[in-house]
Amino acid sequence: MASLSASSGTRFVAALVVGALAAFCLPPAAAATEHPWLIPPVDAPIKRGFDLPEGQKGPGNRGLDYAVTEGTSARAAGDGRVTFAGHVAGTLAITIDHGDFLETTYTGMDELYVRPGDDVDQGHWLGTTGVEIHFGVKLRDIYVDPQDYLGPIDMGDAIHLIPLEDKGSWGDMVEQMMDVDFEGLDTIGCTERDLLRTPSHRRAPSDNIAVMIGGINGTWSEGSKRSVAGTADDLGYEPESSYVFSYSLDQGGYSRIDTFSDLRSSAQKLDALLQRIALEHPGSDVDILAHSQGGLVARYLLETAATSWNVRRPRVDHLVTFGTPHQGAPLGDVSEELGGLWSGKLVKDGLRNAHRTGRVMELPGWAKLPYTPLPAMELTANFLGRRATSVVPDPYARSIQQMEPGSEFLRNLATDDIVYGTRVLALQDKLDLIVPADHARWPGEANRGVDGDSSKLLGGLNRHGAIVDNPEALAMTHAWLRGARLPCLEERDEAVWEWGERIAKGTALVPLAWQLGEDATLTLFLRGRGSSVKVVVREGTTIWRLFRARGLRGVVSYGTDKVTYLIRNPEEVLEWLADQTIEAQIKDAVREVLEALVDAEE
Repeated sequence: MASLSASSGTRFVAALVVGALAAFCLPPAAAATEHPWLIPPVDAPIKRGFDLPEGQKGPGNRGLDYAVTEGTSARAAGDGRVTFAGHVAGTLAITIDHGDFLETTYTGMDELYVRPGDDVDQGHWLGTTGVEIHFGVKLRDIYVDPQDYLGPIDMGDAIHLIPLEDKGSWGDMVEQMMDVDFEGLDTIGCTERDLLRTPSHRRAPSDNIAVMIGGINGTWSEGSKRSVAGTADDLGYEPESSYVFSYSLDQGGYSRIDTFSDLRSSAQKLDALLQRIALEHPGSDVDILAHSQGGLVARYLLETAATSWNVRRPRVDHLVTFGTPHQGAPLGDVSEELGGLWSGKLVKDGLRNAHRTGRVMELPGWAKLPYTPLPAMELTANFLGRRATSVVPDPYARSIQQMEPGSEFLRNLATDDIVYGTRVLALQDKLDLIVPADHARWPGEANRGVDGDSSKLLGGLNRHGAIVDNPEALAMTHAWLRGARLPCLEERDEAVWEWGERIAKGTALVPLAWQLGEDATLTLFLRGRGSSVKVVVREGTTIWRLFRARGLRGVVSYGTDKVTYLIRNPEEVLEWLADQTIEAQIKDAVREVLEALVDAEE
């Protein structure tokens, strides 16, 4: 076979690539109409194309059939109003009127998020699909090929005129043009995990600008060697092409307290940073690498960008989230429940004080007597509190409330899609105790799990933070940012998410275990001091007023609207209640409750 010179090879390969892009990526001329471009309703391959039947009942296909997995999120192809949402021929369907006699239909839905009359924006989540979804487009009540109306993809940045070295083989030339190594790669479908290479000591995956966003309770300062900024360095980005998002108002270094603010206000700061990048690097795209709550900050901004585009904001090419609580952090629910226990409330208040003042408690001057254990107790409590703040955030933080499963913030995120064109990869750690892997999955996007570093399981529960240093996670991220195919979905991914479900179920048992520990501690403390019972009542009730009038002694704590009383002399309380003038029905109820408690104690 005759060899090719470098110049002739350059011309031939360039013509081949450009021709292929023109043939497969550009829409047909029929799409050049006055109607707005539509976007695909799902991220899935087309199973069956458009085949208009000859007659009303003839064989054919009046739209596109997408091969999806059950539960895939479906989005609105364009702005419009929902004119139908309900059952059709045994399945669920949606019709949207986009104006100018253009309609789209979505058949094969499993769950609907919209109702007739709802106005939706392009990308708005409509619901979830069954095992297949049919997408149809009608113009003036006539079915047309949807692919004629799906918007073009800007391929300008994909075509480069680059010098080629005469390496003597077609494979070498194509590798250099496409910046991939074909050796050992599965060239069809996905990339095998074992073939991914750790990106250490390699060049940046692209010419994009990298933006790192840290998680809650983190810190960062200018020039810090090992922080969230290290992720971009591990991936090969140059310092001048890397930015760290700051939670502080002055956009400089930030403290733990800065990460506790409203996630929506943090998204506004991220928007300001992106606009600054656009000024300093005109025409450059951005890759966002976000850990924990940082992924929610980026997601909120990109969903806002889908409805209110800002020309001063650069295009976000990729978003990679590491251990982000897309479905909430179960520990948020645990914190809420612990607030109802007197000891839990005491710990939460101590953590808040330690974050704000550096002190869990401060004794009054008269209590700081020499030769007593009180000053030592104060020093010990404050020392432990300061150490705890490096691991545990302020339980009353606004961002903690927004990350609770089922919060209004997360519900709103789930109803919209991010700006079209941003490629998303969500990564989860198998034994993440802070954000279990199943809660770090982003429905409707690409999700992959990693086994993680088992040595990081303990030592401050830092498995959650260690995912950004995980070699497997970095290898997948680097390949994804280079534009490579998605890493293959394997059985171990399912195993990672199943482990997340187990961890989440175990986390839900923490309040019960805490309460049992609290009761056991009180029982040991009161041993030998006579019978006692613990009663939890709500503020403002008759029983609560009676207990206050009695002046009961014991542990009293206000968590939400509940008060916990430790009654050390229940028999005397029963006698006292018998002498009170209260309604007989309430009196009997109080007596019955206390007698049951005394019986249980005996």
